[in-house]
Amino acid sequence: MDDSDSAPGLADIARHLSEEIGPFRRVLLNASRSRAGLKALPDAQIEILRRLFPDKWEGPTALGRQLGLARPTISNLVRTMESDGLVARRPDDSDARSMRVGLTDLAREQLRIYDIAAEGLLVNILDDLTPAEQRTLRDATALLGRIREALEHGDGLQRRQGS
Repeated sequence: MDDSDSAPGLADIARHLSEEIGPFRRVLLNASRSRAGLKALPDAQIEILRRLFPDKWEGPTALGRQLGLARPTISNLVRTMESDGLVARRPDDSDARSMRVGLTDLAREQLRIYDIAAEGLLVNILDDLTPAEQRTLRDATALLGRIREALEHGDGLQRRQGS
């Protein structure tokens, strides 16, 4: 009997998903970085780069809120990334007292190189999967996107608290 839609079954799925995603992300990041010959960056910096990719300009406060980082932490990260040539600052068009942060060409190029390396690594592995497994994974990635969006918007939390 498939109990994946019962509370214990869903709890098992949730636990396994949580257990796999972090290690998967770290292994892919490290293997891709190594393959591409890129400098290691802290996860928080990578998250900032991804939020700004390809051409978004955000205020540090908004970035901190999106990533759940305190104001001093985001300020230090942006300062370090600026000195490393990964981000640039410019005045906010709507409020001259505020700054916006955006990617430099160097950061966009490093992300492009990383993405090519990650894609190459994954294609080699995915090629060994059966067509049915590839379809399952394609469907699962769409579901992961929906789960991520729900987590970002707090949808799952609200539904749980309301039940």
